[in-house]
Amino acid sequence: MIRKFFFSLTLFLVLAVGFFDWQFKQSPDPNWGLNFSITHAQYLGFDWKKMFQEMLDDLKPKRLRIMALWETIEQEQGKFIFDDLDYILRQGVERDIKIIVSIGHKQPGWPECHHPDWYNKLTTYQQDEAQLAMVRQTVLHLKKFNSVSAWQVENEPFFVFGPDCPAISKDLLAREIALVRSLDPRPIILTDSGEKGWWLPTARFGADVFGSTMYRKIYHAKRQKYVQYFVPPIWYRIKGGMLRYFFDIDRVIGVELQAEPWYESDVFSTPWEKQKALMNGAILNEYVDYASRAGLAENYFWGVEWWYYGKEKFNDPEMWETAKEILNPKPFLFFRQPEVPQRISGIMRDSSATMPQNDSAFHLGFRY
Repeated sequence: MIRKFFFSLTLFLVLAVGFFDWQFKQSPDPNWGLNFSITHAQYLGFDWKKMFQEMLDDLKPKRLRIMALWETIEQEQGKFIFDDLDYILRQGVERDIKIIVSIGHKQPGWPECHHPDWYNKLTTYQQDEAQLAMVRQTVLHLKKFNSVSAWQVENEPFFVFGPDCPAISKDLLAREIALVRSLDPRPIILTDSGEKGWWLPTARFGADVFGSTMYRKIYHAKRQKYVQYFVPPIWYRIKGGMLRYFFDIDRVIGVELQAEPWYESDVFSTPWEKQKALMNGAILNEYVDYASRAGLAENYFWGVEWWYYGKEKFNDPEMWETAKEILNPKPFLFFRQPEVPQRISGIMRDSSATMPQNDSAFHLGFRY
């Protein structure tokens, strides 16, 4: 009886895995983009505009994700400053770059919850109302830019991570989403952890596009050692298939693909040799292959500021150059295999005889 139960359970799980994997619309040729953080560029000691311009000129990304960090746009309550975001989005218009704008309280990057100092002096009700007012002003101001491709509302809203950064309340998230929808028709992205999240509880709040993180090697503080996630690419496809089946969400993207080390302490106290052992060109290409097999439509690298840091501080452009090849695949030439003549009724016939005379023996292809 027990054996029959376990056999039935195993068969059910195998069929479920196959069904949801089949449901998922896997992208055979994913697009690649970059996350860019003004504050992280400054943290590393750089003029963010100089870094940003060099990134656009040399890496030539066609997709970006940026963050409207609350502490930078509303340092004084009720007074908004969008100059830096305006600059980035104007560049997007001029260069035809599609830019995802992340808005809300929980945002990509440490310490995960982002708010100005005055926020801590408010009551819970006042905090929620101030958050909604910030979201409203951000969308109203930035929606004039055609380079905005989508609004990401909160970052992993129900995934608790970071110091003093609880999950967003369900009611507040629903109000934020409804507010953004009332102000602008562009798609709304909701996100969750790729490794630890189940996606469904977040997606049910009304995602047009779903975004997943993808981290492969992290430092586990409690275990005090580095941990490699042994998650097969099909894990993402199964959850993507569930989103399509239950919520009719066809588009799943990778909003954060790890492309820098996960630090035991911080970037400045970690020797460069150890940093490169944790992340280098070969590892990045492995992660690109992994993400491609997961089949997400787009993947945004997390780490461009660190690539620039290595290039400028240590004269080590490996990550920068590797990413450039991925973002801008170079054309190459290859020979077409000549067709073998066929014999019909004892007569040799060259099957290429019917081909146009100007057909070239060379074809244009792409590496990625």
